[in-house]
Amino acid sequence: MSLKDLFIRPENTPKNQGNNRTTNDKSTGTPRREEREDSKFSQPQPAPKEEAPVEQINMDNIIPQPDPGAEDNTSPITEVNNVKKKRLWETLIKRNLPGPDMLELKSYSASLESMGLSQEKRYEAAFKMLKAQYPDFTKEKLLKSIDTYISYVNEEIESGRNQYAAKRKQTIGTQQKNLDNMVKENNHIEQQLIELQKKNKELTNEIEKLKAEITAATKEIAHDEQVFINSANSVICDLMTDREEMSNINVDQ
Repeated sequence: MSLKDLFIRPENTPKNQGNNRTTNDKSTGTPRREEREDSKFSQPQPAPKEEAPVEQINMDNIIPQPDPGAEDNTSPITEVNNVKKKRLWETLIKRNLPGPDMLELKSYSASLESMGLSQEKRYEAAFKMLKAQYPDFTKEKLLKSIDTYISYVNEEIESGRNQYAAKRKQTIGTQQKNLDNMVKENNHIEQQLIELQKKNKELTNEIEKLKAEITAATKEIAHDEQVFINSANSVICDLMTDREEMSNINVDQ
């Protein structure tokens, strides 16, 4: 399999149309194409322009597959969400740097897994194939691309923190203010006459309900934020592992 076969989808060969069927020339017995009387078919047609090949990354090869038992006995401090982790990898793939780099090398090395080679040997083989296609591709460029992708993940972490902070402010901030006002009003009502007891009871029930909502919302947002951070850090760990392994591959610079 060549590098082109791995990253480029082959174009479908157009099927022969009915207008292009062939017949045998009666004088020579050799096949000849029937020509339609329509003048537009008798005029020479310009050759279609060939589209430049586009590199395509195999996402299944790039994104690490989750360990079935990896999320057992986890806590919000260490929990990783595979969906969030996959989306971060998809973000890296969408921001794929021009030319060959870590993503292309990982995708191609994964296609060699059936050969029974170690990860390091697959990286070396993939590097040599990319090097053959792109002579200016070096290990320095490879490792530099990993550093760039790590910076992209850090950008996503910063963006995620800002989004969770805004969500926390919008959801909990307003509710806490409402709670404070309700508690103050309730303390005043408790000192009022008996005719206000019914209203006091209804308001107390609303307070308890709102407290429960705040507690649940606080826990959920804190959990989701921690899972996001853990997922992003897990991607960084994957990238650092790849960087360490790729640093040890034996290839010509």
